Amino acid sequence: MKRFVRTFLPMWLYRRLARLYAYLLASPEGPVFLWAMLFGSGEHTHQFRALSRPFTFRLTSEDKNVVFGNIIKGEVLEGPLPSEARFIVDAGGYIGDSAALFLSRYPNARCVVLEPGMAHAWASLNLERYGARAVLHQAALMSSPGFCRVQEAETGSEAHADINGTIKAITLPEILASSPHGRIDILKVDIEGAEVGLFQSASEWLPYVDCITIELHGEKAKSEIPAQLQAAGFSISHHGS
Repeated sequence: MKRFVRTFLPMWLYRRLARLYAYLLASPEGPVFLWAMLFGSGEHTHQFRALSRPFTFRLTSEDKNVVFGNIIKGEVLEGPLPSEARFIVDAGGYIGDSAALFLSRYPNARCVVLEPGMAHAWASLNLERYGARAVLHQAALMSSPGFCRVQEAETGSEAHADINGTIKAITLPEILASSPHGRIDILKVDIEGAEVGLFQSASEWLPYVDCITIELHGEKAKSEIPAQLQAAGFSISHHGS
């Protein structure tokens, strides 16, 4: 439906209507929240209806887009997710929004979160409220262990393998070793294009993953990874733009 509307509306009009729709969806959060989103500056802490703990975010366009898209609209929760989950991995955690949603939806789950960039500090603030159930690393998910350098993006960080880098690279087999039942119930991947390299080693970890939610960047990822998942027995469901 979103793609259909985009076809017939000018982009400026589509964006204004989309923002109006986002504010309508956010109206149950109350007038203080809406005022902060419209006119506030600095940072804001709010107890969202979808979360079991308060959440702090910067009143920048990037963080507000994440709040609208993920916390208000629940985009990361779209699709056929499992009814129960014990071990979740969030690669590309940004300010902790997806992990907070997972931990709120699955009260018995532990979530390992990787965020290599400067947003790690905000993820730490938000996820420490969930105690030992949230395990946060300032690290990047990659196909090989080692180190990487980080380039900041709008709502994430691009990590590139670099022996002189200062940020640790962690692999999925390493993370799987800490799973209480040897599997990953939900794997969320939003690693700004590094997913192509990650899936080159998929045979080492994909058989131990039950559900994947992934944002694909670039034509190579969009053409290769869905086919690879289907070949491994996954059913594919497309959501978002």
